[in-house]
Amino acid sequence: MNDREYAQRGREAAQFLANPLWVEAWEAYRTRLLEIIEATDSAQPEAMMQAKRLLTAGKAARAYLERLVIDGKIAAETIKMDEVRKAAERKWWQRQA
Repeated sequence: MNDREYAQRGREAAQFLANPLWVEAWEAYRTRLLEIIEATDSAQPEAMMQAKRLLTAGKAARAYLERLVIDGKIAAETIKMDEVRKAAERKWWQRQA
């Protein structure tokens, strides 16, 4: 994958994470799992562990999307720096001619 593709994926991930529907869905998911964890007594350890695993998996998915955003920003900056460098090289060659 090249920098332009990373930058595009990062923009898409950022839009997704900023979408009010995603924010609402994530909060509902997280809240429900926390309710299950809090309501589960010691007689049902498997239910609590399952809810914790689901919460951990959800956090991992969210962290992956957030990492895509960061990688995309880095790729976009790399593209920008390359363009500035190429423009400077063109100017240098034009002055030499």
